[in-house]
Amino acid sequence: MTASAKSAVGKAPDQGTSAFFSAPRFLRLARAHWAEQRRQYLGHLLVVGILYVVVLLFMLALSSGREFQTWTQQLFYFWGLLLTGFVFAARYFDAMTRRESALLMLMRPASVFEKWLLCVLVVGVLYPLGYSVLYLAISWPVQHIVLAIGALYPPTGGFSAADHALFLPLWPSDGASAALLARQQMGWFIGLWALQALAVAGSLYFQRAAMLKTLALGFVLFLATLLIAALAGASDAVLFAWWLRRPVTSPASVQILNGVLWLGLPTLLWLQAYLHLRDKELH
Repeated sequence: MTASAKSAVGKAPDQGTSAFFSAPRFLRLARAHWAEQRRQYLGHLLVVGILYVVVLLFMLALSSGREFQTWTQQLFYFWGLLLTGFVFAARYFDAMTRRESALLMLMRPASVFEKWLLCVLVVGVLYPLGYSVLYLAISWPVQHIVLAIGALYPPTGGFSAADHALFLPLWPSDGASAALLARQQMGWFIGLWALQALAVAGSLYFQRAAMLKTLALGFVLFLATLLIAALAGASDAVLFAWWLRRPVTSPASVQILNGVLWLGLPTLLWLQAYLHLRDKELH
């Protein structure tokens, strides 16, 4: 990077506005980002939709149209969101791997915080919303097809329409289990945000094969966490105390552990992504 480019990067993003955050400047950054990346984002969702349709067709063919219970839909939704959300997050700063594109991105008139905040909103909020709309657009007609097939079976065939109700993410069903479902869905989303933060931080830290290296690092951290939990005698009831079906009165140490694991860890990972982005700006 030339001296003039370095000085341009280091200057305040706009004269007369806050160097940390400016709403008009942030909106300009968001519009520019959408104009540049919308085709890539729509293409990503298209590929995800095609893969989901293929998996559903394969599963329904094997089960004669019976295996689409609500719990199965929930597994499809969340595991698909975790996998595709990680890939989407890991590719957000793809331009940083190319010198010319990285220079253009770094010199864009916006603060480090604004670029990081836009990443958080696009990756952690807008992508799950877009994925949810896509999921429902595919699952709703498939669910009606499954119900129509199920109506052809005799009453003694074991098919229950209630068991095949459409799973609505972010909208738990009414009843006694609504609070539990809402709490468990929040656990899934917190796990997603932690995974996405790891993907973003890894893409900014590693220069080559960032996604593979981040996956390897995440796997090592996962094994280390399991080992530490096993040595400390922490069971599932301790690590997942906030999401248990029948939560029991837990000591303060368990609540603190869950707070660190489910709130502190994602926060630290997103902070690490911010620090890596700031280092890119400075160097």
